[in-house]
Amino acid sequence: MKSTTEPTKESPLVAPSYSRWSDDRLMEGSANDFMKKLYHRAKDIGDDLYDSRGYEFITLEPEAYRENLILYMRRRAWSEWWFGTVSPARQITLLPDSQLDLKLRLARQIRDEMRHYDVFATQLRRFGSEPRIDEFQLPPILVQMQQIQLDMQTAPEIAATNQFAGEIVLSSMTDLETSIFVKLFDEELMNAIRDIENDEPPHIANGRDLILLFCETPVQRRRLADGQERYLKAMMQLHVTEIVKLGCRRVKRLPVFS
Repeated sequence: MKSTTEPTKESPLVAPSYSRWSDDRLMEGSANDFMKKLYHRAKDIGDDLYDSRGYEFITLEPEAYRENLILYMRRRAWSEWWFGTVSPARQITLLPDSQLDLKLRLARQIRDEMRHYDVFATQLRRFGSEPRIDEFQLPPILVQMQQIQLDMQTAPEIAATNQFAGEIVLSSMTDLETSIFVKLFDEELMNAIRDIENDEPPHIANGRDLILLFCETPVQRRRLADGQERYLKAMMQLHVTEIVKLGCRRVKRLPVFS
């Protein structure tokens, strides 16, 4: 059953496009101030994207919901593996030996991400499917997100598109009181998501400390901002498409960068 309600004319969230700022404006404030700007931009987008008040619910046939949920979980399993292990592994290799503590923390993150993959694998089996990463057909927008991270040349730039983009946005799944996923998932799956999200604060802290290594010049800050913006734009398109397929319709305009 589809709704005929037109999208709301409510103004979208406007996220600052730091990559377009002048050098002088970019360098206002400390490295810590700039890091916080990046954090809050991603968190605001996550809160807006996952707020159930921005959607209208649609009744799906049970089999259609099941198929779309399996597709969602297969994508999440793939993402936990690739974004959760390949990107942090690249960060470890790109960091100098003097950053041993951060390298060890990133290694622990990889361990956590493999556990997250197992969580989704378990849920997939509960719904009668298997993860089969090698057989998962990546949608074009996910290929674009993968390429954005591959284009990053330094560990902090990877962080801007990983721990300080995707991981911050995903934290809104469980810490937002109006999270749409509470309405779209059954209790067991939602508890599994909460279990995963308990690991995210140290991962975001890894991103924070990486960002702080790369904020001394306007060129560095612009590269961090641009990478995060590119990734967040693609991520928004992927995630709203997945949410809609699970039984709703976006009635609020998506966030925009300005």
